[in-house]
Amino acid sequence: MNDLLWTMIGDDGNGAGWVILTVILTSGVVSALVTKLLERGAKRDERVRDGYADSTAVLVAWGEFPYRVARRTSDEAEVCAALVGRGHDAQEGLACRHAWIVGESVVMSEFYSAITVQLRPQVADATQAAWRRAPASGGAGMVLSDGQPMPQVEVQRFVDLWCLALRYRFGWRRWVFMPGLLRRAISNCGVPLAGPLCPTIRKGTSPRPGSR
Repeated sequence: MNDLLWTMIGDDGNGAGWVILTVILTSGVVSALVTKLLERGAKRDERVRDGYADSTAVLVAWGEFPYRVARRTSDEAEVCAALVGRGHDAQEGLACRHAWIVGESVVMSEFYSAITVQLRPQVADATQAAWRRAPASGGAGMVLSDGQPMPQVEVQRFVDLWCLALRYRFGWRRWVFMPGLLRRAISNCGVPLAGPLCPTIRKGTSPRPGSR
């Protein structure tokens, strides 16, 4: 095997054979290293994609909670307890997902906090109004435009902004947009990271998404 290898690469007496052999071996090492890095990158993207998908799902569940309350079919203790449990789960989910996002990207955690800070009073007002509504009876009772008015929760608008910002955490943008540039980029897209709406977020003193 060694004789065959030397026959293939040859040697002119000036060490050219060693150079060729080194190139061959080095190329194999570099190729293996690149392959390994690509595999790790793909696994990282899959893990991060799942994490952000869960964070989005929790945000939507929290924003939609008042409408679940409004569409309850009974005021019996069992029904109400189940709804309260869902509300607590949503609050806990926000806190846990925020903690995960902090580890993935500080800038994205600021944005997630900004969204929850601005949605919190909307969710609170809508939930209170929902509990005051009579239980829904039949299909007609599920139409929330009838009966006592429900305050609007702008969950879809904020989810759209969140998804707009998420594109900077994947592909080539993840490598180009470092924290300062990322913060500027998503702010220019209308993401509420700065300004009077959430002045404490930039200082890192915003309340936890799950706080009451």
